[in-house]
Amino acid sequence: MSDTLVESSAGSAFLDLHKKIIEQGSPALAELQQVALNRFEVLGFPHSKHEMYTYVNTKGLVETAFSLSDGSKKVSEDFVASHVYPGCENQCLVFVDGIFNRDLSRVEKVSANLVPLSESVSSDQDLKKYLSETAENENDVFAALSTAFCGEGLVFKVGDNTQISEPVQVLFVSTGGSPVMHAPRLVWQLGKLSEVKVIEKFVGVEGGYFINAVQDWLLEEGAGVSFTQVQADASDSWHFSKTRVHLHRNSRFHSSNASFGSQLARHHYDVRLQEEGSELRLNGVSVLDGKEQVHNFIRIHHEAPQCVSHQHFKNVINGHARSSFDGTVIVNQGAQLTSSDQLINNLMLSNDGHADNKPNLMIFADDVKCTHGATIGQIDKEQWFYLQTRGLSARVAKELLTRSFAKSIIETIEFPEVVKDLNSTLLKKLEVRNV
Repeated sequence: MSDTLVESSAGSAFLDLHKKIIEQGSPALAELQQVALNRFEVLGFPHSKHEMYTYVNTKGLVETAFSLSDGSKKVSEDFVASHVYPGCENQCLVFVDGIFNRDLSRVEKVSANLVPLSESVSSDQDLKKYLSETAENENDVFAALSTAFCGEGLVFKVGDNTQISEPVQVLFVSTGGSPVMHAPRLVWQLGKLSEVKVIEKFVGVEGGYFINAVQDWLLEEGAGVSFTQVQADASDSWHFSKTRVHLHRNSRFHSSNASFGSQLARHHYDVRLQEEGSELRLNGVSVLDGKEQVHNFIRIHHEAPQCVSHQHFKNVINGHARSSFDGTVIVNQGAQLTSSDQLINNLMLSNDGHADNKPNLMIFADDVKCTHGATIGQIDKEQWFYLQTRGLSARVAKELLTRSFAKSIIETIEFPEVVKDLNSTLLKKLEVRNV
């Protein structure tokens, strides 16, 4: 069967499945869902030469017959507690199969308004307009699909001059066990001079699920965000996420992503530095083994003068694992005095792994400072030999070098408990390697 026929059949299956979400979902979101569905039909599933999916083979995902969660599966409080970081016990939002679960969440000390998305689009016309325009102009077919299948979402609104000093954790739990798709949606609205620290973690009780998440960060003047994502889904799951960020004057968004990988994981970032003085820091690390995959697709738009963006991603690849980085920084006309740097480092631990890199700059201003680069290499043999001369075994020396490579990104994370967790879980994947 040709890829075209497969994509056409899969598209019809998703359209049939969409009828169920309309029946189950909120009428207030029906219009937004329909706009997104129309966009999905226009975009169609990506083919092998699709620019946005150059390095990502979605055939297995598209061919899988997914169902929708009926919300009947329960998650134990002990399972949730095992994934809540110390210090976040009283500020934790829990989503089960894409839907906010207030019973499992602890929000009493969260200094923000938590409003269902359906209520927000009914009362906030500006937000409704933003979401509608975003859906109409969506360029990522899976993000369009996520909005079309979003039965409900959550708006996290922080008022002007409000600083939430303790980190807020968002825990996404997928029950799995069968090919089930869910589409969590979060909108973060930060008022002027507000501050928030957020940790997101994605986990699964069982595998086989497809989580297709979308979130929007809307930062007003002087707002600040420290944001960490931990993708720790089941290895036989699919994980897609799109994160949109809009930065206004003197606002800042500092983000780190740690990925364990899955049979197909893809992170899409779309960031717009819209007003003078805004700042972005985007770091990422992945440790992959077996046939695990992690793909990053990033577009950074400098739309105003005197803005700063930094990107640094590192991947450790073993076995038949695969990673890719497709990142473009666009400096628009008039965005003078832009400062931007982009660096991707890949450490290959086997001859069967694969790493693709496509850093890119598009500059339409003449007074900027922009750099980019990418490296692919193996363990430095001189360093490896030196450590062995100091009494370390070949295996221990190799493990020390690989852990140090990944830890340089992990240690930039601003939450000590997350750093501790990743040192004992993500980096554990680097233990006991053959030399």
